[in-house]
Amino acid sequence: MTRIIVAILLVLGLSTAPGVAAVRETSDRDIDQAIETLKDFLWAQQNKNGDWQEPHYETRYNLPSNFTTAVTTYALLEAGQKVRGDKRMKRAVDALTKMKISDLRVRALRSMALGLVVGDDKKSPYRRYLIEDLNWLMGGRGKNFRGSWGKSGPEKVGDNMCNQFALMALWESTQAGLQLKQGIFRLAEKVWLERQHENGGWSFASLGEKIDIEPDVRMTAAGLLSLYVCWDTLSKGSGKYKHQEALDRGWEYLDKNFNPDFIDNSYLGFCIQQLGMISGRKFIGDVDWYAAAAAKLAEPIPAGATYRGYWGRIVRAAFELIILSRGRTPLTFNKLNYGQTTSWNYHPRDIARFTHYMKRNFERPMRWGVVKITDKFQTLLDAPILLLEGDKALTLTPEQWKLLREYTLRGGTLLFIPSRNSKPFKKSAVDALKDLYAPQRAEALRHYELQKLPADHPIYEIYKKMPNGFRKAPLWGLSDGTRLLAIICERDIAGAWQRKAYAISRDDFLMGVKLFFYTTGQNSLSSRLRPVFTSRGKTEVRHTAKVGWLKHGGNWNTQPYALDYLSLKLTAENRLGLKITRGCPITKEELKGHDLLWMTGSDKFNLSSEELSALREYLEGGGTLMINAVGGARDFDDSARAMLEKLTVEMDISGDEAPITSPLYTGKSGDFRGPKINSVKDLSRTVALKTAFPQAQMPMYVYRRDGQISVIYVRNGIHDTLDGHTAYGARSYMPSSAQDLAANIVLYTVGGKTTPAKPSRKKDPARSRSRLVRR
Repeated sequence: MTRIIVAILLVLGLSTAPGVAAVRETSDRDIDQAIETLKDFLWAQQNKNGDWQEPHYETRYNLPSNFTTAVTTYALLEAGQKVRGDKRMKRAVDALTKMKISDLRVRALRSMALGLVVGDDKKSPYRRYLIEDLNWLMGGRGKNFRGSWGKSGPEKVGDNMCNQFALMALWESTQAGLQLKQGIFRLAEKVWLERQHENGGWSFASLGEKIDIEPDVRMTAAGLLSLYVCWDTLSKGSGKYKHQEALDRGWEYLDKNFNPDFIDNSYLGFCIQQLGMISGRKFIGDVDWYAAAAAKLAEPIPAGATYRGYWGRIVRAAFELIILSRGRTPLTFNKLNYGQTTSWNYHPRDIARFTHYMKRNFERPMRWGVVKITDKFQTLLDAPILLLEGDKALTLTPEQWKLLREYTLRGGTLLFIPSRNSKPFKKSAVDALKDLYAPQRAEALRHYELQKLPADHPIYEIYKKMPNGFRKAPLWGLSDGTRLLAIICERDIAGAWQRKAYAISRDDFLMGVKLFFYTTGQNSLSSRLRPVFTSRGKTEVRHTAKVGWLKHGGNWNTQPYALDYLSLKLTAENRLGLKITRGCPITKEELKGHDLLWMTGSDKFNLSSEELSALREYLEGGGTLMINAVGGARDFDDSARAMLEKLTVEMDISGDEAPITSPLYTGKSGDFRGPKINSVKDLSRTVALKTAFPQAQMPMYVYRRDGQISVIYVRNGIHDTLDGHTAYGARSYMPSSAQDLAANIVLYTVGGKTTPAKPSRKKDPARSRSRLVRR
């Protein structure tokens, strides 16, 4: 899966509670490395028979026999390890099926692990062991079950930790496709409600035991998690959860008592991770729980990680692996909480259930989230789609609408769905979008207009054809000329998601799939903490490159933040910042002093003779011009090639493919060291680009003058994916590869010219141009 090298700064006010020191800067690469380190450590501790044992810690912490094996196997499966094709994983699962179990927590963890195996392979031979565990957890198919569990299984009283483990195991089995009686969850829900304390929290013991144990954060997270499990299983209706007051009281307790250092207790971290995933909440109190956990767990330790802590090294490492791996699962949607009482969340479990539908049908890990209108745009950006629902007219402030516009200009897509087909909601969305992009429309002239999508729009054809789709779910869209920034669906398709109406409302689920695939271009989503750089942190900028982003008539200003993200990457990796002249006029005076001219667009354009003369003088003076058609747009490409022909003939220079030994690929430009690209096969491409050109091509075509590169023509899109997002039909490089290519282009313009590259054998201009045309 594509990895985007990004950096985030988890700063006071964004991810920590008041009074807490700023968290260190963390990157996706840090987290990936931490996950691999954890897996390596756990595999190194595996015994020959496939199990894991730590007798010293198991005795010290009174852990049940085989708990270490069960939690470690579950963790590795959660981290993406598969039984098929991995002998170590198969030995571990085999060890699970052979071990003797005397404690419910071990049984529950084994069930959760086997649920993941069976979820990947419905015909798995391990299915019978999963059924065996479920029957045991239900007390013999539920006949003697009273809603509570203890260490020995279903009990009249039991304890809340066992209740949590058992309920999670039962729920995850339903996620794997098994059918369980709802009565089990109804009884469990009753028990949890009865055991909630007056202050909203839960404790380890039941209230009936009359033990003076105060509520704590661990068991409160477990209680909230369990209520969400019961709600998700028992209710299909819209509107408020009938026990919403109990949930609210629980969240009030947790928000009040939550500490950013929660990850120091790995079991608490496990509880918080499970709760965050099922509730969709990114923040507990003022803390971005995953960001805070990742900052601590991915922190480099020069002497090496020890994983010492409660329950022992292996168990702690296993819990940490679960937390990091599950929190990195790609998101389908973020749902926007914009206030207005409950209008925004009339279908409270719609996205959760649609995401489960996507997981089941496409066998890929996914999750969802809830964000607030008061959140920073960085928080909104970790999902490609931001969903707004409502049964009343939207009453957002101008500043809130500007936040939503910025989200779209940075790569996201707004999706409006009217709950109960609300006409006031639809009208308010239409009215707002008509004027929201007026500044962008003034620049682009012919884009950023809200229009009803025609019957032949690709969104109705993608994935599976929906006959009369434009009538079943009419859509309106607003485009920047390269992708849809906002979509309004006239029908309440989310109501079917809430009801789990998979059969009778199949088209509503199909339209959801179409919207998701269209928005992402059917490309793999990155599992990432944030999709783009959000801060430079404390990295010092020691060098500056002046970049002129050229203004022309070919829709030059799409992805307006693309160069900002590129600048942040260069700052983090080379201490180089970009000084960007946006909308730089193509005149002799304005082009002077720029290290690089950046020319992108999607539409046809035609430069005047004065503009061509200005470009020619700039290039003859030693400047460099980069040309890139956004998403490989043919109209812009045709105009760019015509412009190049005029420029190069009069300058008497020829072009050819940049060899893999060029600084544009090696990253070696003077004293700078950019990303090393060993082969074009290392460059990840969008689905559309791979479809158009199954064989990987050299991406850059260069024109040299006196041994130096004057013009860099990138054949397919890089500019459009610099912000971390991909669009339908875009013949582009995936974000990580696009960032690498763009970074090396900039580094060459400021460092490579001090060490002239070896001139290529001069080509006949006509022959060179004909090679450029053949795409």
